[in-house]
Amino acid sequence: MNKVKPDSAKVLTACEAGLRCRYPHVVIGSLREVSIREGKFHMKRNVQVKCAYSGCETLRRIATSDIAQVTLCEEHTRQARLQRRREVRALRKAAKPVVKVAKKAKKAKKAKKVVSAA
Repeated sequence: MNKVKPDSAKVLTACEAGLRCRYPHVVIGSLREVSIREGKFHMKRNVQVKCAYSGCETLRRIATSDIAQVTLCEEHTRQARLQRRREVRALRKAAKPVVKVAKKAKKAKKAKKVVSAA
């Protein structure tokens, strides 16, 4: 039995319209379907997205399954990740003295209980 396949161009256009509604950073006309097991996208549909960073016009090709997570180009993604790491490191550094003081107070309280019990 031969199944009739719909025109792939029409299907891709309809899919791209749906993606474009949900994700405005998708570039119009960039949806492709890879039908061979070679390259980066092993039989997946892929699309180009425009970097969401203001003033950046860089395009990035990603799989359609990653559209929800990817909004920046690779360079700005690296910069954002580095900035987040710095912020987390600063927060941890600021929280360390509080933790040390709390531990010392807990030890002192425990020592008082041992002394008063004896």
